[in-house]
Amino acid sequence: MKTLLIPTDFSQHAYSACLYAAGMAAGHGWKIHLLHVYQSYYAVSAYPGVTGAAWVEIKDATDKQMAELVEKLKKQFPAISISGENREGSMADTVADFASEKDVNLIAMGTQGATGLKYAVLGSNTFAVILKSPVPVVAIPARISAFRMDRVGFAVNYHAAEIAALEDFTTLVDRPTAITLFHLYEKGKQEETKKMQKWAKRFEKISAGSDSELHFKLAISRNLPISINRMVAREQLDVLVMTPIDKPFFKRMFSKQLIKAIAHKPSVPVFFMKAAGE
Repeated sequence: MKTLLIPTDFSQHAYSACLYAAGMAAGHGWKIHLLHVYQSYYAVSAYPGVTGAAWVEIKDATDKQMAELVEKLKKQFPAISISGENREGSMADTVADFASEKDVNLIAMGTQGATGLKYAVLGSNTFAVILKSPVPVVAIPARISAFRMDRVGFAVNYHAAEIAALEDFTTLVDRPTAITLFHLYEKGKQEETKKMQKWAKRFEKISAGSDSELHFKLAISRNLPISINRMVAREQLDVLVMTPIDKPFFKRMFSKQLIKAIAHKPSVPVFFMKAAGE
């Protein structure tokens, strides 16, 4: 049985991510483990008024929140095995260690919407987890809580490891009805068409003997996040699959200095697969 890990801060946004992840787990017979990461030393140092005794009360309240969340999800998804715990540490390191320790297959986290900005942005915690996680991570926009995966988009940049990434994805979540493989280019459509035709044959081997349909698309891009969102809308995709094989491509999507937009508006969940050897 596969294990799905859901880091949570008990917010409404995090709860929406829980619902999406639980829907996925219910459809695949997975078990769920909820994890809340806290830093007691930081909390006491940052807030001198919070004494050791007061922090114990806060921790007890956190334990109660976790128990209530587990119970709430169990009532909504009685067929799923659901557990949860709180751990002290930094978010990315603790989640990564937990994923390795518990043989987690997938991590599901919510993205963060910034009020007043025209872009939906990926929260710094989610970004850090994607970089450090030993397993794939699905980033879930705030407005999405219902799991759906009939149409999948896969961003292709002509790397050999993308073949393995797509195989890993279809093994992880079963084969969706339709997979659209797309490449966004800046210039030279004729050359890009030849590359896509060559790679199409390699990807088609993955879907051989299955009910999945593969579609191949090319689109010119002057703004990567907006172009991806347009592809999502045009192809009516339910999820995106990406793998950070091409570091320049990945850095165009995200930046440690400035958390960049993943789409012009809150879009679909994005599965970040792991590159071979990462």
